[in-house]
Amino acid sequence: MESVEGSQLSADGARLSDNFAVVSGVPAGNSGTGQLVAYLRSSGLRFIEPGRRLDRADDRTVVHELVFWMREGPRWLIFFFRLWILRNSGRGVLLLHPQDIGFNATLRIIKLMRGNCWIYLLDSSFFCIRSYNFMPMETSACLRCLADPSQYAAKKFGCAPFPRQTFSAMTFVRKLRALARSGKVSFFAQNQRQATLAEQQFGVNVPVVGLWTAELERSLVLETTESSEPVRAETRWDVVFHGNDIPAKGSRWALSVAQHAPGLSFLFPFKRPEDFKNQPDNCDFVEMCWTSGLKEAVSDCEVALSPSAWSAPIEGALIKNIRYASVTAVLKNETSFSDEIPNTVVLHLENEPEKAAEQLVKAVSLKSTIEANPKVEWLEFFVEKNRAFIEKIKSEIRR
Repeated sequence: MESVEGSQLSADGARLSDNFAVVSGVPAGNSGTGQLVAYLRSSGLRFIEPGRRLDRADDRTVVHELVFWMREGPRWLIFFFRLWILRNSGRGVLLLHPQDIGFNATLRIIKLMRGNCWIYLLDSSFFCIRSYNFMPMETSACLRCLADPSQYAAKKFGCAPFPRQTFSAMTFVRKLRALARSGKVSFFAQNQRQATLAEQQFGVNVPVVGLWTAELERSLVLETTESSEPVRAETRWDVVFHGNDIPAKGSRWALSVAQHAPGLSFLFPFKRPEDFKNQPDNCDFVEMCWTSGLKEAVSDCEVALSPSAWSAPIEGALIKNIRYASVTAVLKNETSFSDEIPNTVVLHLENEPEKAAEQLVKAVSLKSTIEANPKVEWLEFFVEKNRAFIEKIKSEIRR
């Protein structure tokens, strides 16, 4: 058996042999990006920790700015010195979530690395300052700013940067496009639809490397379809919405659908929104996560909903719904990962809430189920295509 010391030496050797380091604005945690960061860390990849965001918030005073630099200045100096060493050794850097690294810092990193820089795309912030390219009161992804350096639509509609309110977001999108076209930075996409959008934005080839986390490993590999026993919920709902109360992820659209399907019971795993005045009798709002009841609710419902309206890449909630629910329903969306999944695996709902409600009523009344074989085959395909995504990244960077 290999000793602990031997394992540590092997891990250190792996870090030294990698030709890149990771810079993430998001720490390891329970969020989707946090789980990805935790998985990358557990794989032995080298991380270089940045300081707090360099971007100045709109409400930060000059005094706050001075205090910020007194506290964070030394950390950023050390950070950029380590990057300088990395660049001079011929290695590169992989960036995750520029919004939390800081837009200004991200641009400085790209320029410092002189072409040895890659961004792993997690959302639509490469062309949309909202990050989730979705407009309130609409039911489909917004592509108004795609391939538009001026971002006229964002100015016209008064779009606010998300998740960080910083005035440098619009400048970042414009400058990132120019840096990409000049070969200073490259990109990795999770799925083909995301790669297509990135290629339209930057005019360069964007390879698809996939996505994998420990949670996906647990759900799709360790808890195999053949060996797992069905789980039962204490309360059973017809339809379970799997996600947070984020309009871009379809929460408000799903509430509208519920109002048009009074004969179905709906579960929303978050507290009732304060601005949602008229709660339908068929809706339950119960705060829960995957490990505190949501898994059982998804497994025991008639239909699990993952109706993201933005150009969503691979979402863990969607994959787990396919794995555990009888039927998984998504919103018709030509720019999202769900559009790459065949009709034999998921139910594609119409964008109009009234029509989607009719589809759900029909699916529940007929006790519709997605045939097991296509689901199992697709999940096996997904595992095969995504489980080695770290090796795909390494291979692309070595080119």
